[in-house]
Amino acid sequence: MLFGCSRGGPGGLFSNGKVAVSVDKPIVEEKQATIALSATLIPSEKADILFPMDVKIDRVAVNMGDSVNQGDPILYLNEQEFALKLSQIKAQRMEQEALLEKNNYFFKNKDRLLEEGKIDKSLAESLESEVKTIEAGVERLKADIALLESQVRQVVVNAPISGMVTAKNVTNGVEAVAKQTLITIVKPDPIHVSFNLPAADAPAVTKGMNINVKVEDFSNQAFTAPIIFIGPELDPAKKTFEVRAALPNSRSLFKSGMNAQVHFVSPQKVKVLSIPTKAVLNDSNREYVYIVRQNRAWRVRIYTRPNPDNPELTEVMEGLTDADMVVTEGQDKLKEGAEVNLWQ
Repeated sequence: MLFGCSRGGPGGLFSNGKVAVSVDKPIVEEKQATIALSATLIPSEKADILFPMDVKIDRVAVNMGDSVNQGDPILYLNEQEFALKLSQIKAQRMEQEALLEKNNYFFKNKDRLLEEGKIDKSLAESLESEVKTIEAGVERLKADIALLESQVRQVVVNAPISGMVTAKNVTNGVEAVAKQTLITIVKPDPIHVSFNLPAADAPAVTKGMNINVKVEDFSNQAFTAPIIFIGPELDPAKKTFEVRAALPNSRSLFKSGMNAQVHFVSPQKVKVLSIPTKAVLNDSNREYVYIVRQNRAWRVRIYTRPNPDNPELTEVMEGLTDADMVVTEGQDKLKEGAEVNLWQ
């Protein structure tokens, strides 16, 4: 079928003011998807040594680059000052618990107390919020005390994990500031390969399966790493979830923060939709296409990845169905809801 127009070709205007466009349905394939994604190397474990209160450091037992085993002494605190501050924070907890008990009594009996005139209306209305605030404060104090008592045995701070000291922000005899990281220990072997996998590719990974990893500065080598973690939460904005693989690193060749590429093939066939790359538009890093329904063009957000077999095609992971009529020519002249005529 042919249509007359005032100027030829897709993107032109017909005499009736409609935009001339060409459309195609997505190409549908059943295949084992080849997946290639950017990744980052991160430590398999990391421990930051810090305290919820100021503490006096008598002696630091480690230096940057030292290897430590779990349980090795790394810091020695001033015994008298530590005992004093620990007793102070415990006293704060007891005061807050007493205040919480008092406010809980008022809150549970507020109607009777208000009727008897023992509390006023403004206090009654604020009791629930006050109780929640005090409860949160008590929980924080309990957590701080538990942290101190778990980290410190006879004022000796021991390494919570085996690994390498990668940060040291403390020296002998100083007063260390509350919640400031004093020492960082990381476990470099294995090192984790972290990448974000599109939700549409969730069936492509299983825990324990091996993937190929190429690391920057080792571009001519491919390494094998088993998947050890599949994230349970989806990033709603990016439609991805985190996956980690464990890369052996006994010689510490790989460093945290290095960039990498992961490659693997889906173990099962999935339905893959592809459209011409030229059909894909971009607005503030959000990809979209126009589809035609009832002779009008509608903008649809899509999530894509390159087609590994044909650079002129783009695979659509989410946003389209195989029945959609995608605008492949003339989309640069379109606006949401514009009337169109199909060009052939």
